[in-house]
Amino acid sequence: MSGSRSAARREEASAALTARRHAPVCPQEHRAQRTALTAYTAFRERHYAPYLQYASLRIGRRQTAERVVTAAFTELAVSWTAILGSAGPAAVAWRILHDHVDRATGCGPATVPRSQDMQTLHNDACFLHEQMHLSRDRIAEVLGIRPSDLPRLLPLCSEE
Repeated sequence: MSGSRSAARREEASAALTARRHAPVCPQEHRAQRTALTAYTAFRERHYAPYLQYASLRIGRRQTAERVVTAAFTELAVSWTAILGSAGPAAVAWRILHDHVDRATGCGPATVPRSQDMQTLHNDACFLHEQMHLSRDRIAEVLGIRPSDLPRLLPLCSEE
């Protein structure tokens, strides 16, 4: 029964997407789409290299890392307009990448309490600092956090 519901939902979504593709696009909507595409392209160009390096180091296999990063960017592209409207698009993108890398390493993503999520962010900041030798500003940019939040994430990295 749920399989038929899923199929029906997919058909409805496909029909809605087809209708939207064939619907006339007003100039303002077209401009918004171009702006979103430009923003996505710029974001991808700026973040692809550190994302791939992170995935490669964590996964240990370059080809798998490339597939994981491609999958993360595909997921990001599908939801880009909504993500772009969020308070922190780069933070959302990092979470998507992190979840894909976790799945590839056998550590499936899970809903975690805020305190544990902060620990994950701390671990990622340390990883980017120690393994990838990124500057503090670049770490903040890649993680999608304010640079002012980084000092509280990094002070204990080298002591751990």
